[in-house]
Amino acid sequence: MPHPQRAIEKIRVLELASVLAGPLAGTALSERGAHVTKVECPPHGDVTRSWKMPNESPESKTSAYYEAANGDKEIAWQDLRTDAGRDWLDAALASHDVVLENFKASDLERFGLTPQDLAQRHPHLIHVRLVGFPSAPERLAYDVVVQAETGFMHMNGQSDAPPTRMPVALMDILASQQILSAVYEGLLERAAGHSGIFAEVSLEASGLSALANQATNWLINGADVTRNGSAHPNISPYGDLLQCLDGWLVLAVGNDRQFAGLCRVLECAELIEDSRFQTNAMRVKHRNDLVPLLSEQAQPWNKIPLEEALRAAGVPAGVVRRLPEVFAPDTSGDQHTQQNSSGQKRVKTVAYRMDFLAGS
Repeated sequence: MPHPQRAIEKIRVLELASVLAGPLAGTALSERGAHVTKVECPPHGDVTRSWKMPNESPESKTSAYYEAANGDKEIAWQDLRTDAGRDWLDAALASHDVVLENFKASDLERFGLTPQDLAQRHPHLIHVRLVGFPSAPERLAYDVVVQAETGFMHMNGQSDAPPTRMPVALMDILASQQILSAVYEGLLERAAGHSGIFAEVSLEASGLSALANQATNWLINGADVTRNGSAHPNISPYGDLLQCLDGWLVLAVGNDRQFAGLCRVLECAELIEDSRFQTNAMRVKHRNDLVPLLSEQAQPWNKIPLEEALRAAGVPAGVVRRLPEVFAPDTSGDQHTQQNSSGQKRVKTVAYRMDFLAGS
């Protein structure tokens, strides 16, 4: 039975965005079947083409960073600062369903992309705009700046070390998911008969929304976060690390039954009855006593056999893997990669699949 045409395959997306958040959203839409046209200004194009690691070829027209954010898209080289470029843009807007952009506010009028103007000229469009800080739209907002100003850097790192940047551009990645939500909602609203649809996504709000339980710890309890590495502020041992013979294993023990299973696997069952560790609240309070005792028992183990033994006992834990381990052949990581049309390999942007189980 042939696979039915997906609704999104009919959607045409004009990607005027650069760097990471917008291009990641465009790539996700492309992976699901949409036709995505990425507009780049000659001669250099998206700035991330030049963001190269020291071992990358200076002759290459792209970088690994660019390849990560840009999957199979049609590239249109257009200088929108010229009359010809703006004429091309207006014709392209008429034939597309969605436009993604992250221009400076001062450029919107120059390119005919102010929300009101665009809605009047092309009311069929779903216009999604990305900004850094809604209260300061002209402010340059790179990911690390937003990590700092939304609390992530303050929370991240060890207690005796300075605030630390997350090792990926997390604010951009979060914003890309907000952009996708806005696109899909916009398409539903258009199908319901609405027009002139405009959505503004910000890096700042994307970061704030992702604070989740850390934010409510402060908003409800007045408890500010102190840096404590990977340890969870509300659960123990959760996020705590055990050093094995060949690497590290992280624990995610969420209840008393799991804690008892952990102690039995590590052959320290006496800790189950220790008054300091009998409840989660007590384990959080006495974490500094508990974790060294567990670590000592883990030292004779290799990390994978220990994880397997804990899994068999119903105890959540994970092996801390390096990227060569994550993407080794025949692993889940390896299966979650694909090739761009350039021939370069990247990790997939979309992490779900969709089946049509009841027929077309």
